[in-house]
Amino acid sequence: MNRILVLTSLLTATFLLASSIALAPYFSSNVVSAQQDQGQGQVKHVTLIASEKEVEVAPDNALHPGGITYNAYTFNGTIPAPVISINQGDTLNITLKNEGKTIHSLDFHAGYGPGKALSGSVKPGDSKTWSLTGEFPGVFLYHCGADGLNGIWEHISNGMYGGIVVHPTNEEKAKEFYVVFSELYNNADKGPFVGTNGTAGSFDIGKFISKNPDLVMTNGMAHKYVPAVGEVNKLELNKNAELFKVKPGELTRWYIVNAGPNDGVSFHFISGMITVKDGTNQANNGLGTQDINDETWWIPPAAGSVIESTFPDPGVYVGVDHAMADVVKGGAFAVVAMENSTATDYPTGTCVAPADSESVVCEAAATESAAAGGAATEQASSASEDGANDNGNNNNGNGNDGDGQTEVTQNATMLNTSASSGNATGNGTMMAGNSTTGGNQTGASGSEIVISPGSSSPSNTKFYEPPTLTVKAGTTVTWKNTDSTLHTVTSGSAEGGEPGADFDSSYLAGGKTFQWTFSTPGTFDYFCTLHPYMKGQVVVN
Repeated sequence: MNRILVLTSLLTATFLLASSIALAPYFSSNVVSAQQDQGQGQVKHVTLIASEKEVEVAPDNALHPGGITYNAYTFNGTIPAPVISINQGDTLNITLKNEGKTIHSLDFHAGYGPGKALSGSVKPGDSKTWSLTGEFPGVFLYHCGADGLNGIWEHISNGMYGGIVVHPTNEEKAKEFYVVFSELYNNADKGPFVGTNGTAGSFDIGKFISKNPDLVMTNGMAHKYVPAVGEVNKLELNKNAELFKVKPGELTRWYIVNAGPNDGVSFHFISGMITVKDGTNQANNGLGTQDINDETWWIPPAAGSVIESTFPDPGVYVGVDHAMADVVKGGAFAVVAMENSTATDYPTGTCVAPADSESVVCEAAATESAAAGGAATEQASSASEDGANDNGNNNNGNGNDGDGQTEVTQNATMLNTSASSGNATGNGTMMAGNSTTGGNQTGASGSEIVISPGSSSPSNTKFYEPPTLTVKAGTTVTWKNTDSTLHTVTSGSAEGGEPGADFDSSYLAGGKTFQWTFSTPGTFDYFCTLHPYMKGQVVVN
């Protein structure tokens, strides 16, 4: 299908989604009031910090020589974001702090009603606090919604997603694990056995539209938990792989989240059977049972499933996305059933705080992280102050206290403080197609500005090149997008004013151009509405 038509269809669908979200508050007052009346559990707090950083997404092996790094968007510095655990009936106060350089937001699929699920756009340097109640048990995705869905495809693809577990009131005790499957679309990846030649890549819109991910990751890395494959002829995949460990015969519960953003997961345990508990029972006090002792379960994009399994004998079992191309791309993990497995021998970041815990994160995981450098330090008093200071920003007007409720404060996996705060605020909700020309085209022969490869990453050294261009009045300037994702050329500033008052390219796909003739002298600032840290200037003499 013609790429422009596909992209136009995508943007049209996104516009309709954004419209429906914008109108949702006018049709959901009954849902919100019902939620406010329910739940006498604890009040818990979590702080999620949005930032951009370079992360390792594939180990050094024959499939990916030298390993692969990527310019990611993260919550709390990791892909995936930390697993958050609450009980059914608990109130969760969420603070989103934006320490990145572009607009971010949050969408909690466990939230019931727009004021509970959605944070709204949070500009760089700003924060926002709001609340949701654990209405229904299960495991649910949360993810960045970008700027009111504008650019959501890129933010999710770049790593801004995690899972929230809502424990039911009658949950059976089990050893629990958190695993997130996801896809990566990398403009620097040249394919299996080639890799990136040491280049840290960024989002590729062409691979995304054609549903051709370079990697399928488990908890942020391809083959993260697979040391090798092959019995006679062995292929080493990850010499530093951690393994999941269980006791033979013990009940295990797996919170499997598929962040997508495009493809489903055909989940299967090699040598095992699975029982699937999704949705709720009729009384809404326990999980619904969808499938018992079956081989494979389909988890669509943006969904989570609660998988229960007992591994009968000692030995190695393997959890896979049984689409074989996805196994090659990284979608698998090894489980070892062994008698000396303990209740706390989890791979890093996979432990889930159990039902009735006062913490939103697993205490064992928090202790391990603290020992490794303090990345998971509990900050109860600090988060309490954040909650108090940010109450005025609560976008649903709900109080933080309820009758009979106790209060617990904690940050999840806690804070990544290495990202610098930016002041750009961004804008842009345009849903038009790819403009190739604009303005009066009758001026003199023009000059060219290149949108540099990798510009969707704030760590890139070049964006609009040259960043300042000086021309004579009557000159037609051409911008060419040589990056692999969408950008805009929009007059004005991300910090204020009226963006696009003088000129606006709308979305420019890779390889597309935009032209504008500057008829009058002056200084014209411009920026990218999707990546507002990208700034340029045209000076007209």
